[in-house]
Amino acid sequence: MPHRSLVSISPLLANREAPANVSLKQMQQEIPYNWKDDDVLWGYMNQFKISASGAGFISPPYTAFWDRIWGATPVEDLPKYKDLYNFTPYIKASIDVTVNLTLSNGFELEGSTPEIRQWLTDWLDEHDFLQTARITLTDELVFGNGEFEICRDKDQNGNVITPPEDWWLKSLDPVHIRVRRDQYGNIFGYIQLLTFPPVAFPAQDIVHYKYGAKSWWYEYSYGTSLLRPLLLVQAYIDSFQRDMATIMAVYTKPMLVIKAGTPERPFTDPQREALQETFAKRGPATDVVVRGDIDVSSMQSMTRQINVDWWIKYLHDQRQAVLGVPKIFLGESEGTNRATADIVMQEYVSRLRMLQENFGDTTETRLFKELVDAKFGAGKEIPHIKWRPIWEPSLAEKAKLLTDLAARNIIARSEARAQLGFAEALPADLKDNPATALQTQPATQ
Repeated sequence: MPHRSLVSISPLLANREAPANVSLKQMQQEIPYNWKDDDVLWGYMNQFKISASGAGFISPPYTAFWDRIWGATPVEDLPKYKDLYNFTPYIKASIDVTVNLTLSNGFELEGSTPEIRQWLTDWLDEHDFLQTARITLTDELVFGNGEFEICRDKDQNGNVITPPEDWWLKSLDPVHIRVRRDQYGNIFGYIQLLTFPPVAFPAQDIVHYKYGAKSWWYEYSYGTSLLRPLLLVQAYIDSFQRDMATIMAVYTKPMLVIKAGTPERPFTDPQREALQETFAKRGPATDVVVRGDIDVSSMQSMTRQINVDWWIKYLHDQRQAVLGVPKIFLGESEGTNRATADIVMQEYVSRLRMLQENFGDTTETRLFKELVDAKFGAGKEIPHIKWRPIWEPSLAEKAKLLTDLAARNIIARSEARAQLGFAEALPADLKDNPATALQTQPATQ
């Protein structure tokens, strides 16, 4: 089996892309006609079929014809996810914490040759790739999809004329991006339905990250939003907050029952209307002076006897189960012992590592391959991403563990010193007179 970086597309990814020449031909011959007259396209029904596509249909051929031009239609309300992220502080904070912990420590490159690794590292630094990665990973969690375009100039035949040093990356809004595919799930490219005429991209120009990809009809070419299970739960939480605001207003300005006059001397209509207007205009903590024949009583709120603590706790627990961010990162104490907190943290770090692996695989097989092939020629081994640790223990805890491992000869002393940030070998003056050296060395050494 060939190395992953030597094949056209990673076997770990769900979709099979159409070859570049087929994708370009389809864009040139199908899409412009569709913007003028849909009927013309029926003549191209089988022209761009890829051999050995497989027998399983992703969608029926008559709907796949639409998918190949305008892209597969999402079945979700993507703007709703954008609102959840923008206007729900807990959700926004949870996603931001997850993205920052996943990417903030960055990564190193391993494998391939030193020349390729150094060139690729410099390119990523010069183009501020981590910032693009933060935008893309946030989109991936919120919408299930994160995309950016590899921007480069091409001639009329689709050949790239810009050197790879001058390429740049542009993040795209997943709400307006559609995957153009055929009935077998082969990716012909992407289309951005934000302006008219729409912008069509060949598959090779878009790096598409998917969260929670499935084999389902929609998720086969798209990801699944992390927020999907929260739609109903968050709707209940929002409704509860609105109801509580109404209840607080009732307590601040309670409803009153006003009896005007007496049976013997009832108020006339003008008197009653004037009295009603006076009470309607009152504000909180406002004194109202009335005649002695007017009786005023407050209506007791039925909500005072309702216990809602269990309900809101249940909703918050459901949201916590989906987002999975330890409460300590959101300004709340865990309320558990250290052992339980450690288990929660380990499970959360495992989630982050899975995110890193998924993000790294797509970056290697799509972005890195395009760059290395353009700079060094096709067939070169692609460097791999080695993520730096997400969570580091304190120096004291780390030293205690490594010292114990070194004392038991599980690791060498040089390994323990290197992991603690010291030189692998002791300095000469420390070897000659350890006691004197320790007294004269700075406290940081």
